[in-house]
Amino acid sequence: MQKTFLLLSTACFSFFISNAQITDDDTLLTIANTPVSANEFVRVYNKNLNLVQDDSQKEIDSYLELFINYKLKLTEAKALRYDKDPVYLKEFQSYKNQLTQSYLTDKNVTDDLIREAYDRTTNEVKAQHILILLDEVETDTLVAYSKVEAYRERLVNEDFESLKKELHNGKNVFVEDLGYFSAFKMVYNFESAAYATEVGAVSQPFRTRFGFHVVKILEKRKSRGQVSVAHIMIANTQKDSTLVAKDRIQELRRLLLQGDDFGELAKQFSDDKSSSNRGGELSPFKSGQINSEIFETTAFELSPSNPISKPIQTQFGWHILKYINKIPVKSFEELQPELESQVGKDSRSQLVKAKMLEQLLVEYQIENPNSNLMNVELNLTYITSEKAWGFSKDFDNNLPFLTIKNQTYTYQDFLNFINANQKSNKKEWTTAVVVKKQYASFLEQSVIQYKKDNLESENEEFAHVLNEYREGLLLFELMQDKIWEGAKNDSIGLQEFYNANKQNYVWPERIEGSVARSTNAKYIKKVRKYWQKNSSNEEIDEAINKNQQNVIFSNGELELGQAPLPKNFNVRTKTPISELIKENNSFYVVNVKEFKPKSQKTFEEAKGQLIADYQIALESKWTQELRTKFKVDVNESVLAKVNALIPN
Repeated sequence: MQKTFLLLSTACFSFFISNAQITDDDTLLTIANTPVSANEFVRVYNKNLNLVQDDSQKEIDSYLELFINYKLKLTEAKALRYDKDPVYLKEFQSYKNQLTQSYLTDKNVTDDLIREAYDRTTNEVKAQHILILLDEVETDTLVAYSKVEAYRERLVNEDFESLKKELHNGKNVFVEDLGYFSAFKMVYNFESAAYATEVGAVSQPFRTRFGFHVVKILEKRKSRGQVSVAHIMIANTQKDSTLVAKDRIQELRRLLLQGDDFGELAKQFSDDKSSSNRGGELSPFKSGQINSEIFETTAFELSPSNPISKPIQTQFGWHILKYINKIPVKSFEELQPELESQVGKDSRSQLVKAKMLEQLLVEYQIENPNSNLMNVELNLTYITSEKAWGFSKDFDNNLPFLTIKNQTYTYQDFLNFINANQKSNKKEWTTAVVVKKQYASFLEQSVIQYKKDNLESENEEFAHVLNEYREGLLLFELMQDKIWEGAKNDSIGLQEFYNANKQNYVWPERIEGSVARSTNAKYIKKVRKYWQKNSSNEEIDEAINKNQQNVIFSNGELELGQAPLPKNFNVRTKTPISELIKENNSFYVVNVKEFKPKSQKTFEEAKGQLIADYQIALESKWTQELRTKFKVDVNESVLAKVNALIPN
């Protein structure tokens, strides 16, 4: 029987819900003949339900009144053309651009890249590599690939320095010791290859925008964080032929050991003029940021107990380093905003864009590659005299070239794009390469722009968030002018409001004095004895709270019946120091310096609360005027559906 009743109840509930469903065509109300949908009201009601403090306003009818007042103010803002104000439009567009950007990235891809970047930030790789330089658009890669593949075998089996001496020419072959590095120090695909390769191993050949590489991993270690040091440098080359850099640095070290100030010596003698005026202090750095392994190693070996280095020589000269401090790698939560920004600027950002473009091409059903590209290649030519690209004379530039939903771009649009972006072309590129590279940019830019332009109609969540800001900004500007600033500046109106409502602006009964609170009665008894001896609160605090916090004092003007005074404190006692008062699990004693009876606040004393109350009064009066100015019609049948849909 119970099961049957439960099923019946569920069926009835479903019946009422299904009959109470509202649609986009259901208009709940009209204001000045402008319809407001029931769906909008329900969405706003549900979103703001937890923000409403007054339970009575959670009732549909009560909340509807608040909603109508809100819409009336927006109607007035538009009637006064606040939505056309250039300052408003600029601020709104700025917000829209920020919000749009957050909807044009694949959050999962971005989050994975941020987490990966942090993991690599906490670990450092020491590597060597061989690079065969190759233009990024070059498609004939067999020769370069074969060459780097042969070099890989030699990097596995032969001495690196010998290889470097033989192969490195600094033009098209680079054999380099990279030292230690972590995230963001190399292009992303090089970095990924390095972190994916085991210690002691050499990677398979891979390509970056620079060419083909192989990378050998010498060591991996936990990041040492950042170190901050100062240095004195004596350059290898000196104008004074009698000055020997090594001898001078030894002289300076002896002065340091004798107690001379490092900063002063740096200012006087260091040849690194970018740091000498700061006493030799350098910006904090981590592994891979200084172009000298010995300098970097020496810096990280320093410590508070070993603050001054021995002289070291780099390619720049002789140095002495002084320890300042070390900064460990921050937590993921601390670094996350910085990492997110770096991911957006790094070559990683292309992965995020590529993923978004891939999704949009599917969403908009765009063929890629574009079958029309062959027509472009066959008819495109560079006109030297005009320093611009053009199509053959008999080619129809106005034919459709790319269609994105209801947006069509012609061949002429693509030609204009090519000519506007000529600086990105390289002289050695063929027409086919120019078309391929420019089209990739044109496609990405066009599709992303279409998404931006249509995001509000395509994404309901975006539309709601954007509209909330649009309306909120309008309402803020209107309220600022009509109510908030108006109330502050209306001195006559404020005075009249004060005179009419003086009874609301009174000082309650209060005391000037101190109250001591503790969970242990013995400490309150001690405080009372100290006060009877005229000891100050500071003296009592020192005596009672020396080893642990036993008593808390509150001082100043304290309102009767309000914390921190106990509620059952009776100010009308014969002595200024009360007896011990127990309330709940706490004990109190009160020291009354002066009793202040209930009294009228002056205009100036009441001004803060007065302005707030006057603003409320002005807003209430203004809202009634708006209800007279703009006709409001509520559709009772739709309101009944809303009431049935939202449980009370």
